[in-house]
Amino acid sequence: MAFLGRNTPYTRSLSSAAARKPVVACATLEGGRLQQIAVYVYRATGAGVAIALMEVLARAAEEPLSRVPFVTSIVLVMALPESEGARSYNVVAGHMLSCVAGLAALWMLGSGDTACAVALGIALFLMLIARALHPPAGINAFLIAAYGLPLSWAISPVLVGSLFLVGYKRIWWLMEQRMRATELFGKLPPGPQWSQDGVDASALLKWRPPHWRPGSAEADAPAKRDQGP
Repeated sequence: MAFLGRNTPYTRSLSSAAARKPVVACATLEGGRLQQIAVYVYRATGAGVAIALMEVLARAAEEPLSRVPFVTSIVLVMALPESEGARSYNVVAGHMLSCVAGLAALWMLGSGDTACAVALGIALFLMLIARALHPPAGINAFLIAAYGLPLSWAISPVLVGSLFLVGYKRIWWLMEQRMRATELFGKLPPGPQWSQDGVDASALLKWRPPHWRPGSAEADAPAKRDQGP
């Protein structure tokens, strides 16, 4: 205990970490609030389209959807395309290294619960060593060890699907940049204020567009409709 009280590099790092502000786990963007919401809607739409394409391709290849490991990968790369885990290298290398780990565990232990645990540990180790951390890829090692999937499964759908995903993400991201550069996007008015933890519900309910004021024609229109002719 006396050692921990000394001014060592370890205690100094603990003090500096405690002094840091808490990190809010949410995507932040520059621009007005309505611009942020527009980008979030665009990215969510892209994720939905990607899931639909995944389902179509899986049926065409007669691959069960339960064995197509890209749902969480799609969520990550579409929601946070600038994050490290969404890099093209991380997506492709992470999925392939996880397959290598699953196949190694399957070869050593056969399919089963023990092989699943070992495979996931090896997958994480390989991704960290290769600096290719892509958390959703861990499911590959689990599926291979659990169901005894062959090497061909690592090629299709995993390799083919990961290459398709990074290409799709790149195209959707470039389209987002064009959308954000348009004049219409730049004219979006400021939206409701957001707190550090997310949307301030009271501000959201009270917010009105800048041209909308009590007593104006726009504000009186709902009341007139309610009163009838």
